[in-house]
Amino acid sequence: MKNAFLILLVAPLLMAAAGPPLWAPTEAPSAPLDSPADPPAVDIDDLLGQLLAGPPPGYYDGVDDSTPETLRATLHETIDDHTWYPYSASTTDTWDILESADEDPNNPANILDLYKNSSLAKFGGGNGPYNREHVWPNSYGFPDRADDNYPYTDCHHLFLCDVSYNGDRANTVFRDCSAACTERPTIFNDGEGGGSGSYPGNSNWFSGNGVTGSWETWIGRRGDVARAILYMDVRYEGGTHGVTGFAEPDLIVTDDESLIAASSTGNNESVAYMGMRSVLLEWHLADPPDDKERHRNDVIYSYQGNRNPFIDHPEWFAPIAVPVKEAGMGGLKARFRH
Repeated sequence: MKNAFLILLVAPLLMAAAGPPLWAPTEAPSAPLDSPADPPAVDIDDLLGQLLAGPPPGYYDGVDDSTPETLRATLHETIDDHTWYPYSASTTDTWDILESADEDPNNPANILDLYKNSSLAKFGGGNGPYNREHVWPNSYGFPDRADDNYPYTDCHHLFLCDVSYNGDRANTVFRDCSAACTERPTIFNDGEGGGSGSYPGNSNWFSGNGVTGSWETWIGRRGDVARAILYMDVRYEGGTHGVTGFAEPDLIVTDDESLIAASSTGNNESVAYMGMRSVLLEWHLADPPDDKERHRNDVIYSYQGNRNPFIDHPEWFAPIAVPVKEAGMGGLKARFRH
């Protein structure tokens, strides 16, 4: 039925792109035509991708964006209770999902890693040139790899990443750095990246580690990590999974270093923090979603059954995360639930 539906959906488009029908009159027109003799070739895979990508009809029908509070609450209900997959297993696991989600668009046998922008041959998991990066470090709130720990294996915040760059980032918070920081350059791939020696350029920059350190993601992917972090904040609001009943943490994005530090206890926590919130808002605006990120969202949705709404609707990021001026406060206060 699915294939028949696709044929019915695509056939009219293919016929339109293929030029005149076979039953058109063969006699020459009375006046020359300006149109080219040969119609352009039709890439069926590209056409199907454009038709089928993105959220399915009705996915966001329950979202109420009339206020930041209703937007957060209804988004949570929409993306909550996703299907769990194991971190590593002989069955379908996060390696399988991520090697499809992070596939190099110019070479399906390879992946594009998050920080170095390297195109690396897929190897199916285990020990190799890339591993899995938790952009929300699991040390901040959910270090236990048990089967009931949903955020640990949530692929919306897991990215394939060059091993050494992942080690450099470790659990350092996201924030802007400076030319005095250590540079980790990118490689030119898929039309972006490359170059070094000039801050910020197309490089990652870091100094220190943990809560007091800084990791500045390169310009081509900083929006990706910002949207992944805010997804985690909205997806995980405490309570229990609606299907399995497993407890889930309340994950909160903040600019308060002391709260982030207190989240790293070596144990799963009921409430945990990550940052820096104000920087992630800037990164989201500086690096909007692109086709790679949209493809990634589609692939993960096909497994987990939930989407990152800030990729589909980037305009929803700011109403939840934007700081607002408060009269008489002389500063900024996050319009956040905490």
